[in-house]
Amino acid sequence: MNALRIPQPRQPHAAFAAPAPRPAPFARKAVLRQSAALCAAAVMACALGSMPAFAAGKDVSAQKVVNLANITEVSPGVHVIEDRQQVFLVPNVTIIVGRDAALVVDTGLGTRSAQLVLQTARKLAGNRKLYLTMTHFHPEHGFGAQAFKGQATIIYNRAQRDELLKKGPAFRELFSDKLDVAQAMKDVRFVMPDVVYDTEAEIDLGGRVVKLNYYQPAHTLGDQVISVPEQGVVILGDLLETKSFPIMPWFPDLADTDVDPLNWREIFRKVAATNPKIVIPGHGRIGTAADLDASARHMDVAREEVARRCAAGNDLATIQKELTPILEAQHPDWDLKDWIAMEVQSYYERLCRK
Repeated sequence: MNALRIPQPRQPHAAFAAPAPRPAPFARKAVLRQSAALCAAAVMACALGSMPAFAAGKDVSAQKVVNLANITEVSPGVHVIEDRQQVFLVPNVTIIVGRDAALVVDTGLGTRSAQLVLQTARKLAGNRKLYLTMTHFHPEHGFGAQAFKGQATIIYNRAQRDELLKKGPAFRELFSDKLDVAQAMKDVRFVMPDVVYDTEAEIDLGGRVVKLNYYQPAHTLGDQVISVPEQGVVILGDLLETKSFPIMPWFPDLADTDVDPLNWREIFRKVAATNPKIVIPGHGRIGTAADLDASARHMDVAREEVARRCAAGNDLATIQKELTPILEAQHPDWDLKDWIAMEVQSYYERLCRK
């Protein structure tokens, strides 16, 4: 029996990726034009506090490597290399091991982290078959996939693959030039998946079944929810940061305005209906259903308040000025406060623009 199952594909060949189109080479003029947009986006992000203002020219790639000392088994066969210290640009990486195979979720930033993750997966899984998938395309989560090419079967949902092709080069340049991780980015190649699915896939690792679900755009165009249903484990990537305000990127200068907070909330409803016990976020400490519920309730309040103020005729700047301190005061112990203004804008763009 095939361990990888993709129920009801939209096309007969949907389970297997066709030869991938190569990203179009960037002409020098295109790169120069794009650099202005990258700079503007980085400045915007720094102003919001989302990207630390590192000293120009100082490469910090060595500080952004996954810490193998932080590996923990959160449920039988489910191992997390945890971002315990909440280091900027270091994600949680999950390795799920079954009797016959293992699945790695996210690689970390660049090939150095990815090589460490691969070595750890091999140590845990021995000679068992390896699979690799990503929560979403962002660099600190998936820009190490090349280390797994030929070593693992790589699986993306279709939207995630297409988003990587469309936005990957710009994000590589942004991280390299503005976040001082050029060393981590310099050898990054975008590898295409071996398997592509549209809405759902299932991997039987041998006594441990993992589900992959694509529920339409939220934090990015291709967010993926990975779960081990029988153990109540769900991996949400950057759809959830425990005890943190949601990261809703709205970067017109990067042609990145795909965040959908309304669908994001619907995803939370779907996940909550499965009664998860262990919730693995994109960054930071491992959470529970209570963390998912807290984030969902916050999003409900943010949506209602933006809609009410919009109906009263307030513009975006006024709503941000009024609502940001209110939302912050409701969760004084939460991190990522500087993302609140962009969260408000994301709701405004979806609810108020005519």
